[in-house]
Amino acid sequence: MNVVSGLSFILQTCVKRFHFQQHIKRLYLCPFPYNRSYEHRLCSKAVSKVRNETFSVHDINTLQLTDLITNAEKVTPIIAEIQDAAVKRKRCPQYMTCEQLQKLCELETRTQRFGYLSYLFKREKRRIADAVKKEKKKIERELKLHESSKHSNNNATDYSSKNILLVFTRAKSWKTFYKRRLANAALFGEKIVLDLGYDSYMTEKEKSACINQLKHIYSANRENRDPYDLHFCNAEPSYYCVQNLQKHIHKLSESFITLTEKSYLDYFPKEKLVYLSPHATETLKEYDHNAIYIIGAFVDTVKREHHSLHKADQEEIKSVSLPLDEYIMWGAGTKSLTVNQVFEIMLAMKNGSSWKEAFTQVIPTRKIRKLNKEQIDNVPDKIFLIKS
Repeated sequence: MNVVSGLSFILQTCVKRFHFQQHIKRLYLCPFPYNRSYEHRLCSKAVSKVRNETFSVHDINTLQLTDLITNAEKVTPIIAEIQDAAVKRKRCPQYMTCEQLQKLCELETRTQRFGYLSYLFKREKRRIADAVKKEKKKIERELKLHESSKHSNNNATDYSSKNILLVFTRAKSWKTFYKRRLANAALFGEKIVLDLGYDSYMTEKEKSACINQLKHIYSANRENRDPYDLHFCNAEPSYYCVQNLQKHIHKLSESFITLTEKSYLDYFPKEKLVYLSPHATETLKEYDHNAIYIIGAFVDTVKREHHSLHKADQEEIKSVSLPLDEYIMWGAGTKSLTVNQVFEIMLAMKNGSSWKEAFTQVIPTRKIRKLNKEQIDNVPDKIFLIKS
């Protein structure tokens, strides 16, 4: 019976893999008349509805764009550009949502529109690749589980989950454990503020990056032994980051994050607030556990403008920068850090690390200079890497 069941399982797995490969081939190779809405919804969740009908870039017509564009003269050129990109197999997504289409219509130049289509194309392909990888891993896990069960025996040397003394901890128990720590932090922990008031200064690509960084912040704080009490302030419901953050963080209302439209000035005394800005002239020498630090949730990949510093000056809040140059020997590339990296540095400092330890833990090694062994003798006491 074991042989029969094993052969049956292998046959089912092979059939499942065959169907999945055929599904991927249809997704990439089939001509356009084939309806791919189900496959695309499964892989990239990029299908939306316009007038209760799913649409692709080939289905976009003048009537749809007329509802989205106030300037009627732009309708025909945009349709021609989209269809030209689709026919010539340029970097153009197969499906677009209403929001993406409206954003495309708001762009002024042809170069900007083609750049945005290229961005959507890469994001769509990445999501499809992630779905393929996930399915392959699932099949590999099933095969591995079957192989291990086939070769297992009842001897004492079998260290499977049935023959160990460790108690199995369910995911629900871990979630309860993390929530209790977050609840304790909300009652008695140190406060930190994420300022979400920069939505109008960012492009859609920068907003998406900002959402991912905010998700990393929530995850890092949740898993830390002594988390912060997170406050997301200036979070207008109409902001793109706020709307999508509620989609990406599961049960945001139960996450012990204070998400509010109000300013941090309405919650905390001004004398306790300290705005972290990379452009501030004053450097933060020591971590103050009584201060409430503010991190701007702002991703700026091109302009490098001083919005956070100007905002702190207008609101008469103390602004400081991290002492990066005092502890790090920078290599090639920019010295800028992501929002979640700044948060993780502050989290490490709160838990008793030194600046050097916090920077070593968080800052990517690609940003740190690599030195030869002969150069080490005359190097100041800073963070650097040794070339192998």
